[in-house]
Amino acid sequence: MPEQVEARAPTRIDLAGGTIDLWPLQLLHHDPVTVNAAIDQYARARIETTAHAGIELVSADRDRKARFASVAQLRETLPNATPELEFPMRLAAHFLERGHAGRSVSCRISTDCQAPAGSGLGGSSALGIALAKALDRYTDRRLDAAALLALTRSIETQVLRIPTGEQDYHPALNGGVLALHYTVEGTRAERLEVETETLRQRTVLAFTGVSRSSGLSNWDMLKRHLDGDREVRAALDRIIGAAHAMRRALLAADWDAAGEALGEEWEARKRMSPLVSTEKVDRLIETARSSGALAGKVCGAGGGGCVVLWSRAGRREAVAESAVRLGARVLDFRYVEEGASVTDS
Repeated sequence: MPEQVEARAPTRIDLAGGTIDLWPLQLLHHDPVTVNAAIDQYARARIETTAHAGIELVSADRDRKARFASVAQLRETLPNATPELEFPMRLAAHFLERGHAGRSVSCRISTDCQAPAGSGLGGSSALGIALAKALDRYTDRRLDAAALLALTRSIETQVLRIPTGEQDYHPALNGGVLALHYTVEGTRAERLEVETETLRQRTVLAFTGVSRSSGLSNWDMLKRHLDGDREVRAALDRIIGAAHAMRRALLAADWDAAGEALGEEWEARKRMSPLVSTEKVDRLIETARSSGALAGKVCGAGGGGCVVLWSRAGRREAVAESAVRLGARVLDFRYVEEGASVTDS
């Protein structure tokens, strides 16, 4: 068993086709697809063997910590876990009680995420992948990528207590610009050949300063759909159409067409639920458009968090400045090709 394991996983910007990754929505529409891209706002996890018995959990970005005398105590504490620590606690309990088979455990588990909490960049899922990769190496489970994704998603569902989407885990695991094709046999991740520096010059990522819960918006949209809301179903068909248009535009390096697809996705998304947009988000996008943006949309389920603004050629700086004037924080990021990585010593 290694003395120290470190892992990291990228977060993502969802360019088009969110929400369709919620089960069972992808089974209820024709040719569903999501397009997203991994970015270097990393989630990180570290596991260190310590001299003293017990398990210490430290969440640097959420400023929380806890200590448990044993894996059994960790498991017993789960029903009363604090929201900031429940996900790493559940992952740790799952791996450690299987990997140590009753033996005492002495380790410190630390997590951190560059993406702001509630930003809509898939930070919690990326952190789940990073920690699962680290725990898998630390306990020598040797799960393959598909099993690791399924396990992480299942445990995050236990934490959120509502259905979870799938799209966040793929860029965290694989990196790159992806088109996720959902089928009855599972999800096929297509890596798109895209000039990512040009893509970065066309996109501005602005954090509104308002954290959001993906669960609220996702649950509202899912419930409306399953209750037979025809407007929601039609809007989701439009979102899928916009995602296909985004995929085609990126492959053709037609950057203006990609921006138009992003705008079409946003217009359709706003018809899914009143929780998707806010007055601040609407004002941010409209101001950006007057400064040279083709379009904008919220990242993730909506209701706040980050907004991705699609700039016209040569207007990225002006678009970014328009967001700053409205009090948003523009995040410095790069698109990345590499997914989750792990090292040990």
